[in-house]
Amino acid sequence: MTLKSIVIHEITKEAGSTNSASIYLSNDTLDVTNENVKRIVNSLEESFARKTVKRAKFADGGFQDRVESFESFEILSLSRNLTENLKDRIDGISAAKGGYLVFAEYASNHDFLALFLVRNTDGSKLTPNAGSWDLNSTQYLDVEHFAMGAKINLSILNGTSEDRYVSLVRGNTDISHYFEGWIGLDDTKQENKDAEALYDVANQIDLPAGVTREELKKKIFDYTKSHRDRVINLRELSQYLYADENKISNFCSENNIDIDGEFKLTGSNLQKFYKVSVKADNIELTAPRSSFNPNAIRIVDGSVVINSPGLVQQIQNALNNHGRTD
Repeated sequence: MTLKSIVIHEITKEAGSTNSASIYLSNDTLDVTNENVKRIVNSLEESFARKTVKRAKFADGGFQDRVESFESFEILSLSRNLTENLKDRIDGISAAKGGYLVFAEYASNHDFLALFLVRNTDGSKLTPNAGSWDLNSTQYLDVEHFAMGAKINLSILNGTSEDRYVSLVRGNTDISHYFEGWIGLDDTKQENKDAEALYDVANQIDLPAGVTREELKKKIFDYTKSHRDRVINLRELSQYLYADENKISNFCSENNIDIDGEFKLTGSNLQKFYKVSVKADNIELTAPRSSFNPNAIRIVDGSVVINSPGLVQQIQNALNNHGRTD
């Protein structure tokens, strides 16, 4: 990771209070070469990667209306503007609490603008210094338990890809509604896209020990069928398949695969993990993937060969019965 810039502001507001929030706006960015500062971003990134991620794009309103350009911006002015807007959104909201807003721009395969809300508890308060923060005090920031976090993939946002470019992680729920509204998210479900992405993962990811590619797909099918609502969580699925909840999400991150951290897998999207279903020339064929082998169903010189005496008998019976007149 190459850290380009980072700035921290503070919103002060106690939960249960309907009083207006107050803010401390930094006048300067932090030193990106300072080890404590680098630790903040690295720790936030690592903590983010261990959570279930929600994928989205910008909706009308929110950042899209408040940021003139994500191709060329100055992080200090951008962050001050957005912090003031979040403060206005939570003013008078009893359940909402404040915290430190960390804005960081960095490169890690792609370019990112990340935003994190970190609680300003008694044991993790920063010390103001000359319009910014005492760098020594930043080592006490409780970055492991951030309340909310979002990463904007600037490379995708400013490019031509149709992939979702906002990744969101929910922590505490007291501010999640306001945080998401502040960003302005179009989080319309794209379950077909997510299912296709998971299928691509199943075709590319390292196999668990002793498991074939088709067995892996069948395991995904069986796992999903075991959930009545057919909703799968990638981290839980990864734990089931690999005894490592980070395996699949890390693979997706490393390979820039756009997939939601939790989605519904149903119908044909689910069946393809277990069955092959095709139709051509008025012929339909549906069979488990495991049936496509030299002893059952195979392709020879452009023709499909099915080795099944039982199927032959059923076809013959059907044809004979169809031809009877009594």
